[in-house]
Amino acid sequence: MIYAIGEIVLVVIGILIALGINNWNNNRITQSESHEFNQRLLKEFKGNLDLAKLKIEKMEHRINGTREILELFEQNESDNNWRSLDSLLFIVLDGVKVEFVTGTLNEGLNTGKVALIDSDLLKGKLYGLPSNIDYVREWDKTYSDYLSNYLQAFLYKNFNYRKMDNAFSKDNIGTSKFNTNWNELLLANEEFENLIDNHYFQSKAQLQFHTNLRNEIAEIKELIEIELKK
Repeated sequence: MIYAIGEIVLVVIGILIALGINNWNNNRITQSESHEFNQRLLKEFKGNLDLAKLKIEKMEHRINGTREILELFEQNESDNNWRSLDSLLFIVLDGVKVEFVTGTLNEGLNTGKVALIDSDLLKGKLYGLPSNIDYVREWDKTYSDYLSNYLQAFLYKNFNYRKMDNAFSKDNIGTSKFNTNWNELLLANEEFENLIDNHYFQSKAQLQFHTNLRNEIAEIKELIEIELKK
């Protein structure tokens, strides 16, 4: 009986040791997978942060161009630089959209790898980021619709795109045969002033949304870096 009990105890001890080794090995594998995932995630967020900064610079350039057009309305007719209106319109008509790389993040969300991250703060931000990106993307669509349906629709009837594109784009499309001085007419048009004014505030709002998203991405990047140092 004593021998049998001893055998049972040894078997139980052996099982516990095996389970402990198995759990240790599984934890080691999990930690290794989590570390590798975080490294790839960090690389993705660094790239997206660079993209966000470029988009914000582009929007700030567009906003400055819009303000300069508004200032042209305040100048005397003899002081107006008509050619500058063409160049400024070329800048302000350039749209910006959210185009971030989220392959690694989506992988982590779909496979449960995000759940392996120790930091609850980081996990929460990673879970919430897709909806934040979608929100900014919806605002981009609102801006794009305004640009297309109002400002550009007005300019198609009251401006010569070919002259502008030939002067400031990389493509040589030739000069227009029409000689109407649309710049002078536009700067005497109250509807055009209203459209540019609205464009300015639309762009300012879009810039704020993109700035908030950029800050969120930067914070997540820093949290990933902290996680990798553990």
